[in-house]
Amino acid sequence: MERWGEIDVTAQAKEKLKRISSATIDRMLAPERKRLELKSRSGTKPGTLLKNQIPIRTSDDCDETKPGFAEVDLASHSGGDERGDFAQSLCLTDVAGTWSDAEPVRNKAQVNVFEGLKNIRKRLPFRLIGIDSDNGGEFINAHLVAYCKQEDITFTRSRPYRKNDNCFVEEKNYTLVRRAVGYQRYDTPEELEIINRLYHYWCLRSNYFLPTMKLVSKQRIGSKVVKKYDSPRTPYQRLLGSPHVPPRVKQQLKQTYKELNPAQLTREIARLHKRC
Repeated sequence: MERWGEIDVTAQAKEKLKRISSATIDRMLAPERKRLELKSRSGTKPGTLLKNQIPIRTSDDCDETKPGFAEVDLASHSGGDERGDFAQSLCLTDVAGTWSDAEPVRNKAQVNVFEGLKNIRKRLPFRLIGIDSDNGGEFINAHLVAYCKQEDITFTRSRPYRKNDNCFVEEKNYTLVRRAVGYQRYDTPEELEIINRLYHYWCLRSNYFLPTMKLVSKQRIGSKVVKKYDSPRTPYQRLLGSPHVPPRVKQQLKQTYKELNPAQLTREIARLHKRC
């Protein structure tokens, strides 16, 4: 932000920002987050077709070393009224690099979800190797199974009613989808277009500028569970550090990063928020 002339930070403030812990930040923001907290209801209905042909994968089976294995999920925008058609947000999260992308679709129809998944795949900076979904019929269908076989994409599913099996994308359903568009009802083509543009800026900011921490180990000592995390890094930095990402792709990522102004991204997000 200094490079773009957006802020002028004193040396003292810089040192404080370098030392502040995530726990302190959470504590300071807790009252504001509590005020803005909203609730939602799940709209997932179990699919039955082809279940036996799609293997089950749990969170313990994740390959967290190679980018390309991703989890997918839908977030509903019914606003509490499940009648009629309303928008759904299709969210995809890469397990290894934490890179995320989202696209709104008109409803949960298989054809719309399938088209949204193909659009997201085109934007990914890495090859999609595998996808893991819940047991909803929008994913568990012959069309998507055939597509994955044709494109050599591993297709797995979670255990029914076990959200932790899709913990990576479930987390992004809040930090990406709900924080971006909330819990209101969206059911018009105009609203769908605004949300699509909003996700464009939101994902750029999230992937290039917002660091994440990944769980490295978890050990139970008596009644306590001790967790260790790696150093905070943005999804962009994780991809640059991966030996599985080709140098050509890394150079493209670096060029995109140079052209991005995080403050301008935030202004565009705020402008689109006013139109939602």
